[in-house]
Amino acid sequence: MRWDPTDPAQRRARYAVLGGMWAFFFALFDFPEIALLLGALAVYWAVSALRAGPRKAKPTDAATSDTPAEGAAPPARPGTPQNSGRQLTTAAVSGLVTALLALSIVATTYTVQLLYRDYYTCVNDALTKSGAVACNDKLPDPLRPFFGIKE
Repeated sequence: MRWDPTDPAQRRARYAVLGGMWAFFFALFDFPEIALLLGALAVYWAVSALRAGPRKAKPTDAATSDTPAEGAAPPARPGTPQNSGRQLTTAAVSGLVTALLALSIVATTYTVQLLYRDYYTCVNDALTKSGAVACNDKLPDPLRPFFGIKE
């Protein structure tokens, strides 16, 4: 098999990929709390998978009946620990990158909401559309096309 379901490092690498991917989607679709949770978990899983590394092969697995001649390198098989280590590293790094991207989106969202709290409070308290449009005055001119209320 290419992956070992009983290997904790491979399992954490797979969790990191899935958690980072879902954290990124939740961050994009404006669910920052869920994205923050999944992103933090994916970072934890990715780092722990990278620190653990691939599982070492057992001595009984290495001994085969068709041993190569002395001095020749054994043929590489798809299930060897070397190949699974590369897959583990790729999965863990991919999960780490997507999780950090999701966490940066969440941090940016919270920072913007903190810096422009007056604008968001005004929009939430506005009772009419014209009242919400009037809140655009609380934003700087370059940010109005991005965050402002459209008429």
